[in-house]
Amino acid sequence: MVEKSSNENFYIGLSLSNSSNYDSSICVLDRESKIMLLDKFYFTQDMELFFKTSPYIYNSILCASIPYDNSLLEGKWRIHSKNYKMLGDYFKINRNKWTKRLSTRLCDALLNLNEEGTKVFRCDINRLRQSYGLNAHYLARTSLDCKNLQSSLKIKYGFDELPENMLAASSLEAIICAMFSKYVAFGGETHELYEFEGLKTLDKAF
Repeated sequence: MVEKSSNENFYIGLSLSNSSNYDSSICVLDRESKIMLLDKFYFTQDMELFFKTSPYIYNSILCASIPYDNSLLEGKWRIHSKNYKMLGDYFKINRNKWTKRLSTRLCDALLNLNEEGTKVFRCDINRLRQSYGLNAHYLARTSLDCKNLQSSLKIKYGFDELPENMLAASSLEAIICAMFSKYVAFGGETHELYEFEGLKTLDKAF
């Protein structure tokens, strides 16, 4: 159990997609772990507007997932996923940084938010699911996986306010990120995985 107190009033989780073609979600929890806000976004400008205008941002802590950059190499290299190619910038086929593993989407806005006083850190959502015992027993982000995850959040972590109809995968992941925000705010044990674009990437200690 986490016994330390928290100075923050709200705990925010952001499940971030790598482009506006896919939905991102934001979840806000209060001190009683009740969901105050759960919303989806598509465009970077909308998320930046939320950071500037939402009252939940003040006196809060935010955990944002790092999306994977799923762009692939061109031409005959297209069938080789870049996750299996160890290529440096010197290699000609690597123009436009095709071998980049992680997306830098929204990094500047998150860094600015951190500098303005809101504590911000990053997470790897797949590792975080494992840390909370919410492993993907089915193919990730499929209907079966989302149904299993939503049921687990209800039964294991007491989110009784979740509806019967199935939520989007990003919304469920945002809830996990918000849970982790509260865990960190109350002094839970974590370890740093790496630093990404000026912000620490943390994981929950087992």
